[in-house]
Amino acid sequence: MEQRLVQSPQMIQAMQILQLTTPELMHRIEAELEENPFLESVGSDDGPIIDSSAVTATADAPTDARVDGAETDTAAIEEQPSPEEVFGMEEPLLEAFRGEGPSGRGSGGSGDEVYDALQNVAAPEMSGTGNILSELRVDDLDASEIEHADLLLRNLDERGFLVHGLEPFSQLTKVPLSELELALDDLRQVSHPALGASDLRECYLLQLEAMPGEHRNAELLIRDHFDELLANKLPQIATSMQITMDELREIIQKISHLDSRPLADYLPDNSITISPDVIVELIGEEYQVRLVREGLPELRLSEAARDALEKAKTDKKLHLYLMKKLERARWFLDAVNHRRESLLKISTAIVQRQREFLDYGPQRLRPLKMQEIADVVGVHISTISRAIRGKFAQTPQGIMALKAFFSGGQATSRGGQRSRVAIHERIKDIVDAEDRHSPLSDEEIARVLRERDGIKVARRTVTKYRKAMDIPSSTMRKAF
Repeated sequence: MEQRLVQSPQMIQAMQILQLTTPELMHRIEAELEENPFLESVGSDDGPIIDSSAVTATADAPTDARVDGAETDTAAIEEQPSPEEVFGMEEPLLEAFRGEGPSGRGSGGSGDEVYDALQNVAAPEMSGTGNILSELRVDDLDASEIEHADLLLRNLDERGFLVHGLEPFSQLTKVPLSELELALDDLRQVSHPALGASDLRECYLLQLEAMPGEHRNAELLIRDHFDELLANKLPQIATSMQITMDELREIIQKISHLDSRPLADYLPDNSITISPDVIVELIGEEYQVRLVREGLPELRLSEAARDALEKAKTDKKLHLYLMKKLERARWFLDAVNHRRESLLKISTAIVQRQREFLDYGPQRLRPLKMQEIADVVGVHISTISRAIRGKFAQTPQGIMALKAFFSGGQATSRGGQRSRVAIHERIKDIVDAEDRHSPLSDEEIARVLRERDGIKVARRTVTKYRKAMDIPSSTMRKAF
């Protein structure tokens, strides 16, 4: 006797598709359409496709929702028609399965035509460091200088710093220090004056040296008092430099305009555009949940397979192959429809429980666990986790990840509960309202939360939440 977890191929495919984001699902559908002739696209508009079925999220509304088209497709999938009744392929496609038809997409062309086509293809864009090297090649430098410059560029970090300095790098690479200095000087002339700095202090000093005019006090501040500046010890710095606080503020203002990442302008923009998977909008007095399927085609079993299956009756091997493709197409359609229904049900259940957040904002986000939504929808908690992976909702409070609706909570002395997100927002509000000349310590913030909001949290918890929101300590927040 033994216990073993057995999952069918259908279950595995359904779980895989459930956790796909919309772009990932789009690529999966495209690959499936190319590979399986029993699937075809009904066609989609150029604009975003929003499921025509929507669920109104009310306190008493049932969470069992059906996506438009899901009922019809599911019925077709659950039906087990004979091969004669199932969709088929055209004769040329049947010949391609037998190896009798053309395998390419076209008849090809002559070598000259291919060459002419290649001449009209745009060259790929260069990376940031590639652009810098191309500038050096225009200057007609020696090959050795360009090689050393390339070596330096390859060893810069994402900020554009040579972290360990030029001399240790020379010892490591066995390249003479003088040649590396010459190559680095060439790089700075065609890119940024602080490229290759060893740290932020040197980065600022190199930029000040390259700026026209005299900046003696700014250079003195960075060279001799940089650590004190980072610690916000402004009165001590002013006393040591024998200047007034107003003069010190002017110097700091000048330094604030310097670049801290010399390579930033030469790197590609890797920002990602977030496309919502769910639309939550207020219709009248109730919130309505819709699925967005921008670019996703409507799928159905191909109606071009009837003749192919009919003609394949005499060829058992081909007939078996086509039936396997048909079965796979059914599984795929079932998995896609299951994803739609699950995402709509889960989103609706979330909206029902976060009505106050949608009305009033993050401070009213209630504590919510995945198990609570799993119990309502009637699925395992792992299904909730897969379904919300990488999914975003467009709400009246902005676009946010579905995962952000789930948060732990803290009981209050007044009998209610506050979510972790709500406590974060409350700490942020307290810091925003404080006196900048006498900022509150973490202990004092904990006392305010306890006395005004009934939220009992420890000082170390406030410190953890403050750091998670990138709020500096009271020493760094102090204004002079």
